[in-house]
Amino acid sequence: MNTVPKLASVRPPIPRAKIYGILAILVSAALAALFCYAVYFLKLDIYNFEDGSLQAMHSATYYALAVPIGLVTLFVIGTGFWIGWTILTIKVVPPMPEIVDKKDHSKFKAFLLCLFTMALAGLLLYGLYLRNFWALAIPATAISLVVLGAVFWVGIAIITTRSTLPEHKKES
Repeated sequence: MNTVPKLASVRPPIPRAKIYGILAILVSAALAALFCYAVYFLKLDIYNFEDGSLQAMHSATYYALAVPIGLVTLFVIGTGFWIGWTILTIKVVPPMPEIVDKKDHSKFKAFLLCLFTMALAGLLLYGLYLRNFWALAIPATAISLVVLGAVFWVGIAIITTRSTLPEHKKES
């Protein structure tokens, strides 16, 4: 009897999808860290950002950065305003008697959302008019980190998803 002992600790190879998930996590985390380092900690000698002004930057370079970042940021702010305005102006059916006793603060919160988004849009446009570094850096950071966070989340979802194949089909 020539039998080969089976090793109990042999692990199956890592599926390709999990490898892609791990790569997505590592790349998105590294890019987020590199982005934050480059924007907030790296001191470039090319431009003087100490006063927060981008006046030394060439106009074409500035507008190549400011237009897309400004438009995307205004779109996000406009969406927030639209949500608040919709909640504020929607006509609702009178609530049931047991709900009438409870305070509903949704209209007040929607009004505050509208005021907040208008103030943010005003600050953004004023900062872009002044060519302020932070008017570009803060929205660019928020947008970039949200996108990288979504990639990170997808990577986690890929890694933690179990295979749905039955055990007998995996072996063949």
